[in-house]
Amino acid sequence: MIEVIPSLPALSFAELKTKIGMVRGAVSVFQVDVCDGMFVTSRSWPMNPGDRAGFERIVAGRERMPYAAELSFEADLMMHEPEALLPDLIRAGFVRALVHIEAKHDFSACLSSAGERLELGIALSIGTPLERIDAYIEHIAVVQLMGIAKIGVQGQPFDARVLDSIRAVKKRYPNVTIEVDGAVNLETAPQLIAAGATRLAPGSYVFRAEDPHAAVAALASIAS
Repeated sequence: MIEVIPSLPALSFAELKTKIGMVRGAVSVFQVDVCDGMFVTSRSWPMNPGDRAGFERIVAGRERMPYAAELSFEADLMMHEPEALLPDLIRAGFVRALVHIEAKHDFSACLSSAGERLELGIALSIGTPLERIDAYIEHIAVVQLMGIAKIGVQGQPFDARVLDSIRAVKKRYPNVTIEVDGAVNLETAPQLIAAGATRLAPGSYVFRAEDPHAAVAALASIAS
């Protein structure tokens, strides 16, 4: 089964709510790109200083993530020390989080925080040796591969090297779910699926479309 999971680094909670509303009813999972401005050059919600009070209200249960009754959330943690944020994400209602291998992190602490409440996966940039997955594989069920050369920046061209990475991961770890984030569109999706990806995380293709619902449906029709 192929799953389409729109992906977005939002500059504010208001933008996040607007963009989720654009695909509301078309998807069951939304990926929130969390950028810390250090591991990647950009910074996104909830890592901006002005985000803290609002995020704390969600963590405390006084507010909810946008349309939380209708869809689930995963976090693409493009940040150093993701273990510090995981407890808050769990309380905010996130069900999955992806830790980037290249970032500074304590995966044991991530596992301890996640427990049975949150599914953990890992993400790799193009060029990172796939053998590094070996140290994580017994603890994860999903690997996200990046379809672009520079993470944290939307609208980049497709990097076809990811196709070889997908095939290699599929061969080396046949039971892992492979998700691809970056440059997912009508042209690249068939190639990604043929190589072995089963989760597609489009960004610009969906949110810059005149009709985001139609864009999601087009990807889903390819997948089916």
